[in-house]
Amino acid sequence: MALVGVISAVLNTAAFFVLLPTNGQIAGTPYARALTGTLAVAAFVIFVRFHLVSSARNLWWMLSQGALRWFRLLIVLVVLLFFTHDGSGELRTLLIEWTALALPLQLIGLALLRAAAHAINNAPGNQRHAVFFGFCSEARRLNLRLQRSPLLGIRIDGYYNEMPVVPEPGETLPPYLGRYADAAARVQANDFQMVFIAMGEFNRENLTTEIMDRLYDSTAAIYLVPELRFFDGPTTSSASLAGVPLLALHDIRILGLSRMVKRLVDIAGASLMLLMLSPLMVLIAIAVRLDSAGPILFRQVRYGERGEPINVRKFRSMRFTPRKEDEEAEGEVRQARVGDGRITTVGRFLRRSSLDELPQLFNVVGGSMSLIGPRPHAAEHNELYRRLIPGYMLRHSVKPGITGWAQINGLRGITDTPDKMERRVEYDRYYITNWSLWLDLEILVKTIPSIILGRNAV
Repeated sequence: MALVGVISAVLNTAAFFVLLPTNGQIAGTPYARALTGTLAVAAFVIFVRFHLVSSARNLWWMLSQGALRWFRLLIVLVVLLFFTHDGSGELRTLLIEWTALALPLQLIGLALLRAAAHAINNAPGNQRHAVFFGFCSEARRLNLRLQRSPLLGIRIDGYYNEMPVVPEPGETLPPYLGRYADAAARVQANDFQMVFIAMGEFNRENLTTEIMDRLYDSTAAIYLVPELRFFDGPTTSSASLAGVPLLALHDIRILGLSRMVKRLVDIAGASLMLLMLSPLMVLIAIAVRLDSAGPILFRQVRYGERGEPINVRKFRSMRFTPRKEDEEAEGEVRQARVGDGRITTVGRFLRRSSLDELPQLFNVVGGSMSLIGPRPHAAEHNELYRRLIPGYMLRHSVKPGITGWAQINGLRGITDTPDKMERRVEYDRYYITNWSLWLDLEILVKTIPSIILGRNAV
């Protein structure tokens, strides 16, 4: 929650800045500016990891914890004022006035952030539908916590089990949806964005391989709810939700406020790039039209977020031929290769420099793509590789991007074997589970030399 740290720094330094002119000793001096800057850094550091804004069940408890944490900042300011400057009545007055103003501002800021998080997480398109597979004691505890935490925007649709669970006195259970085998159709339809698999109340034969394969072929975040306190496995990572420890088979970071921030960055970045690159895009359009007959843009159906089909635009880089003359055999994916006769003269330059991807900026502005994310593959590729690679469709848990973590790590271009595609999927899933704005910035910066070098481009 870096945003909590930023807002805390702004509020506390704003209160100090407003009251500073009343102190004639240090107002307007370089010492005052240094003091304000140090206070801003201290406020950011103290509140940057304050996660209770989005996880605490009770508002007033969250505010009480925020107040306790704020008093660390008060101690910092006391040390700065009285150990770097002669103590005086004016300084004590300044400290008292700042406390009276800054603490309420801090608590109001935390409350507003919490209200914003609730509104964002529960907005249409952001609310997540969850389901339980099995209902062990830890799963029951998680269900209770989620019922008491509407802030998270997680709606429990029900649970699957070999037989209905008998509720304990006073317990409210989610709807019973049927046996494990009954889940196949809804999992395949991506009806659930979160799946909690309880490990303690079913044997492995009940949760069939077919259902697990379908889960890996979905776009849901998948968590194991352990019955044991400690569990280790090479394909899992630790996670926590509503105070209940979980094991994540696939976790998603781009949610709620993070999703909104990423969307704002996408809109601003893509709009600016379209404005700056519009003369170049006009020249490319003219070159494509003069180089060969056919449309300027090539449109292709690809899979977007949650596996929904989207139309992706590119500058045409191949000879235009009727679809039926270029039909691929069933189960075959025909990708462009080095020396491919279908690629035009202009198209070869566009593909090597990735300039053919520029029209996808319109996809970003429209909301079907992001600047950074897993690259979308043709629908034929998806249907082939989702059958060959377990967990392939999990890369569609987020919006696809113009560039991504896999591309800057050399996984760009032809994926003519399952091994190559499997490596790309591994990098895509790493991006999804480790996303941050800093990672997006790193990918954006490293994309430029990757394009210049033309690694693996065709």
